[in-house]
Amino acid sequence: MKRNNEFQKLSLWGGLGVLALLGSTIAWSRSTFHPAAPEWQAASARESQSAASSGYVVRAIEESVSGTISGRILYSGKPVPPKRFTVTSDTSICGTTKEVYPVKIEQGGIVDAVVWIDDITSGKAFNFPPPLIDQTKCAFVPHVLLMKGGELKLGNTDLCLHNVHVISFANREVNKAMIVGAGPQEITLARADRVTVRCDVHKWMTAYVVVAKNPYYVVSEAGGQFRLAGVPAGHYHLKVWQETLGELDQEITVEAAKITETTFTYRSSGV
Repeated sequence: MKRNNEFQKLSLWGGLGVLALLGSTIAWSRSTFHPAAPEWQAASARESQSAASSGYVVRAIEESVSGTISGRILYSGKPVPPKRFTVTSDTSICGTTKEVYPVKIEQGGIVDAVVWIDDITSGKAFNFPPPLIDQTKCAFVPHVLLMKGGELKLGNTDLCLHNVHVISFANREVNKAMIVGAGPQEITLARADRVTVRCDVHKWMTAYVVVAKNPYYVVSEAGGQFRLAGVPAGHYHLKVWQETLGELDQEITVEAAKITETTFTYRSSGV
């Protein structure tokens, strides 16, 4: 019996070693695509939570030993058509129809994609603006929000009832009614996560909140442009996530006092 137990332990450790080797091979592949499936999102949230628990260290970064990452998020392929909704209530506020773009492209690049350095453990301090999502003209503003773990304010400037349903992987799920004239409400998102915010009253209303595990996160702007400054010189994994197209990643080397240019390209896969 003792020999059998020892053999089982050795077999278990051997299997884990193979899995670790495979995981290492996958992690270092360049431009890997991960679809935005619920299974992947749950796994990603667990990874983010684990990384957050290891802690990020704020330290002084001199310009002479830091660099900048600059680039664009592009889309190649058949355009993704908008989803159209017929409004049946609150039409004086919301209008009669709504169009939602699963992939928003402006000036040739993807807008509202989140770009971040995944494996950085120390550097500059967090400097995101105070986190607030408002509801105006039956839409969440902004559509994608970055924040440090802490309090998120939810507002409603519309003259109609909204419902805020916060669906989270690493934090508590929240469901709040936002009545007309009420002041902003606060919820706590303490752990690194990617959170979906929905209005159950108006089904087209969706937003995303990324609770960052480090300060090196940015949302792409018109033309798909993004910029990450104050990055300590080194070799990193750079990632991008878009709500419909999923995730891409690549390796990147940042040199001191230099700008490193890069591009991510999503390719049509019948979205």
